[in-house]
Amino acid sequence: MNGLSADLRKTISIASAIIAGIICVICLIFVKSWQTMICGVLYGTVIAIINFNIMAIAGEKAIEMTPEKAKTKMTINYLIRYGIYIVTLLVAVKVSFLSPIGTVLGFFTSIAALYLTQVLDTPGNRDKLKKLLRRAK
Repeated sequence: MNGLSADLRKTISIASAIIAGIICVICLIFVKSWQTMICGVLYGTVIAIINFNIMAIAGEKAIEMTPEKAKTKMTINYLIRYGIYIVTLLVAVKVSFLSPIGTVLGFFTSIAALYLTQVLDTPGNRDKLKKLLRRAK
């Protein structure tokens, strides 16, 4: 289980960084105060990657526990992770060189990465995407 989880965490981390890079390029083009937006996106992405890794490690440990202990552990872990998000967002609001909107965008990079790497990467979806791309040509 450790190997699979470590590979998934690495894949999601890399995909999150790539998505954050794409968002930063878009910010360079369309946002006037792009420096604060980019700092916020990068800050939010780092926190999102950390939170995803915390969740994955806690999930691995919860599998080996009894259902009651696992439920308690995951609930506590959930509250801690969302506490981290709240503190991060409060810091982004208080610090002048971070954009709160950019920070929230950064939070969603790990969710988007998980969706893109896992949900869209199923054999049936790959075939549908290939057909769609062929039609577009």
